[in-house]
Amino acid sequence: MVFFVVVPIIFGAFANFLIPYHIGSKDVAYPRLNSIGFWIQPCGFILVAKIAFLRPQFWRYYDKTAYYFPLLNRNKHRYYQEFSNDNVFQFRALKRYILNEHSLFWKSKTKEKFNDYNEYSNIPLKLLFWKDLVNYPESFWHAVSRINKVRRKKIYFTKCSNRTLTTAGWTFITPFSSNIKYTGIGAQDLLLVSVVFAGISSTVSFTNLLITRRTLCMPGMRHRRVLLPFVTIGIFFAFRMLAIITPVLGAAMIMMALDRHWQTTFFDFAYGGDPILSQHLFWFFGHPEVYVLIIPTFGFANMILPYNNTRRVASKHHMIWAIYVMGYMGFLVWGHHMYLVGLDHKTRAMYSTLTITISLPATIKVVNWTFTLVNGALKVDAALLFIISYILFFLVAGFTGMWLSHVSLNVSMHDTFYVIAHFHLMLSGSAVTGLFGGVYYYFTALFGIKYSRLFAYLHLIYYSGGQWLTFVPQFYLGFSGMPRRIHDYPVVFMGWNSLSTAGHFITLIGIFFFFLMLLDSHIERRIATPISLGLPRWNKRISYYIFKIRYLQYTNKKLMKLPNYNIRSLLTNKYFNEYEYYK
Repeated sequence: MVFFVVVPIIFGAFANFLIPYHIGSKDVAYPRLNSIGFWIQPCGFILVAKIAFLRPQFWRYYDKTAYYFPLLNRNKHRYYQEFSNDNVFQFRALKRYILNEHSLFWKSKTKEKFNDYNEYSNIPLKLLFWKDLVNYPESFWHAVSRINKVRRKKIYFTKCSNRTLTTAGWTFITPFSSNIKYTGIGAQDLLLVSVVFAGISSTVSFTNLLITRRTLCMPGMRHRRVLLPFVTIGIFFAFRMLAIITPVLGAAMIMMALDRHWQTTFFDFAYGGDPILSQHLFWFFGHPEVYVLIIPTFGFANMILPYNNTRRVASKHHMIWAIYVMGYMGFLVWGHHMYLVGLDHKTRAMYSTLTITISLPATIKVVNWTFTLVNGALKVDAALLFIISYILFFLVAGFTGMWLSHVSLNVSMHDTFYVIAHFHLMLSGSAVTGLFGGVYYYFTALFGIKYSRLFAYLHLIYYSGGQWLTFVPQFYLGFSGMPRRIHDYPVVFMGWNSLSTAGHFITLIGIFFFFLMLLDSHIERRIATPISLGLPRWNKRISYYIFKIRYLQYTNKKLMKLPNYNIRSLLTNKYFNEYEYYK
């Protein structure tokens, strides 16, 4: 959902389409680099999808208890079976009869006899072969090879069940993710590599688009950020945040892979590592990533609400300021995911205070969205309704997040379904609903046709309703103490879990209606007519005239519901006949 749904939609689809259009360039700075970034993303997704097709397996792991250096005696190791077939070219006969006995380039030298091994030739060409290099006692690689291959081992064979596919979770909890003792070779390794692929794709894309902003911007807009549309401001800021956090995640994934297969101990406490370090690395990426996903959707809300209400957004500069404050503060609060890992009280109090403070810019945004809806001429369509649903999701997810920011409440709520409901209402509820609003807002610009209103409204009703039905019961499960990441539960929780399951399938029906909307829109292909009569949409005078027309239509529609003069007179005579009035 994070790496392969929201990020590709925002930064792959919308960013590539809107940024050149909004800054006044024909294309991105490096189109082929853009293509490379696009094609790396499916590689990572295919690796994740492949996990579902891995068969349960047997695997072994080694206990890092005892190493020893064998005696440097070549006679004992020269013909070991473990070193056979190490030669890439398989020229063993050629190597034995030509390289050992003769020289191709120099005169053969006299062979020196040693007590420790059979015979030894000073021909340097021999050391080109890996098998001889690791058997050469004076070589560093000889010692490394002895440690790695000839050490005493404790080998355990264990049946690998499906549990090992999901033990570490999406947060890559150590030591599960960093030790093949707990997660078998296969699924976890594919996940690590796929996340690295997704990070490379994101890095290539945001680098390209930031260079596009810097080098291909139209002259009047180069240093005037306020002239950019809100969504482009949000996407550019999210790119700068990604530039800081993506390398941290990539480093954590590489360290986990090294721990699993190359005998390092970054996260192994028994050998001097720190398992909590992996959580710090992941959550330093993970929490700003939430703002990376939600900030571009703030841009959609800031554009759709004033457009559909035919007025300016309330306090534009404060809305931009709120985006930046939320993003920058997001780098300082990752510790609120880690209240129970052993942080001291002062650290937890600091993280809690900073997290609560983030509610200030979020409140500014919600208040200004509300003011934007006041005193205008409202035009209701699917984009506006999705944004209103988006604001409701954002409010509930934000309020429940403020509960979790308090240490005392978090201690009882941590790792329960309450956390699941809060996070998913913010991401699959708020962020994805904002994306859908952006799709309907830009549908005409993307496809040149009108969207199917019937399926758009069905999509809105089923998706939003399904999300509420899925995650509101999970709040009550969290209140009841049901932990996350378990596959079974007491029968007393059956009711809430059944509601949540039903809501999930209703959400799937909403997604199905979204694809039906795309299909029906392209079958009907109704021509989109601009409401501004072909004139520039954001010309101030034309916008004012459109506002006055819509406002008069709106007020007349409301006044039509009032009684006329005769009925008013009749009602006055009936109920207030003690007053005299003259016609």
